[in-house]
Amino acid sequence: MAGADSTTTSSSSSSAAATAAKAAADGDVLRLSASVGYPEEYRLLELTPEILAQLEGSEDKMSDECSGGGGSAEQWLVIRGRDTDVATLVDTEDGAYRMATAHTSNNLYLFSREEASSSTAGGDLLLRAALNQTFELQKTQPQIRSRVVEVLGWDRRGAFRGAEFEQQPPEQEEVDGAAAPRGHCCVTDELLKGHVQAGDSVLDRVLGEIPAFREPGSRGWRVLDAGYCMDLLRLVLATQVEREWSLDALDANEVHEALRSDTAEEDGEPAVYKEVVEAVLGRFGRRLDPHGQPSVYAIDSTRVAKYLAEQIFAAEDMRAWPVGEFLAALRATMPPQLHGDIVAAAGDGEKWGSAAIPTSVVRDLAYATTPLDPQLVHSGAGGASHHLTYVVPLFRSTLPSDPRARMQRLFDAKPRWSRLEIHPYLEDLVDVDHRALEAGDARTLEAVNKAIDAWLLKFGRGVKSPGGQMVYSSRLK
Repeated sequence: MAGADSTTTSSSSSSAAATAAKAAADGDVLRLSASVGYPEEYRLLELTPEILAQLEGSEDKMSDECSGGGGSAEQWLVIRGRDTDVATLVDTEDGAYRMATAHTSNNLYLFSREEASSSTAGGDLLLRAALNQTFELQKTQPQIRSRVVEVLGWDRRGAFRGAEFEQQPPEQEEVDGAAAPRGHCCVTDELLKGHVQAGDSVLDRVLGEIPAFREPGSRGWRVLDAGYCMDLLRLVLATQVEREWSLDALDANEVHEALRSDTAEEDGEPAVYKEVVEAVLGRFGRRLDPHGQPSVYAIDSTRVAKYLAEQIFAAEDMRAWPVGEFLAALRATMPPQLHGDIVAAAGDGEKWGSAAIPTSVVRDLAYATTPLDPQLVHSGAGGASHHLTYVVPLFRSTLPSDPRARMQRLFDAKPRWSRLEIHPYLEDLVDVDHRALEAGDARTLEAVNKAIDAWLLKFGRGVKSPGGQMVYSSRLK
């Protein structure tokens, strides 16, 4: 990218002539010449209006901070990821953009103006580079979970299963930047950012979904064992019943203190870390005030059910499940306090035909199929009978972030999709506020529907099923 003191002018030699003519009209003389290192290596980045507004706002804020003696408020655009990744730029508000090369029909000339000297009254105009391509930015929704899990796996102690299972580890090696260790290491923020193409807020959200926690007294992150995570949640819920707390307002500090008093400490170390309690409450609940202190959470039964569904599918090598068998397994693992909620969230097996899958707790974890007649899946509002329907695991988090590549993967997995079925697998790619989407905001949902309809028209071929609804097959080759 050009330096701050450089300017760009478009392509023809008439641009330089116009600059010189203006200088002459002003009484100045500009001497045009090539720089010593011409042609110098520059790449131009075409900023979006949003990024330009961020940078200008940052400059205004920095000016205010500095004039008030408050220090610098400077912000930066950064490129994150590995050398082998498609370059992704992250802006000051954690928006992510793929950087694509665009060729121009004319050359772009890059000049810088030097200060006037005794020999040139107006100064020198130096030609530094002639360019015929720029970087364009394409907004993207980063899908980073698998990469984050991979980096967390570099800690060879494995997932955290509780303080009682921890042995004194060897001295951890802290690795910065994009180094890729294969031994015991401390998974720091710097290491994650060197491998993950997303902003800080997106990275924090994914770490919370896995879940992972920052180890006490360490700069490192550690993934929580799935079994331990559920055991701790059950312990929290048992303590909630005993102390008559509300599931809609669990104070993380109170929960931690209660668990500490109920569990033994070894060698002065708490049996339950506060950071782990926060991670579990954050994974299975919603923080009522993201900026408030102390942290208060409302347990979300749907989050619990989705987490358990993932574990059920993974434990059985991602096999297809008859609907009734899957629902029985899900109910058997659900904490007793949330049984009523899971019946409402998962529904009755007698009514859970294929059409119910996209509105269920597995809406972005599995799709419906039938071993008899595929048309039964699309036979109308009721779908196929639950006796004929299977749920086949397909986690959205494992799919590509490019719409074309994702739809190709979806059609490879299942040749025909209704709009209702495919919607959960595409909605995360649309650039909207997903908290508003989750809350059911009508305007946000309209924007998502419009984007998905455009992708279906571009990459799919629609026909009407016997039940009257549109079913899409691939037009990709």
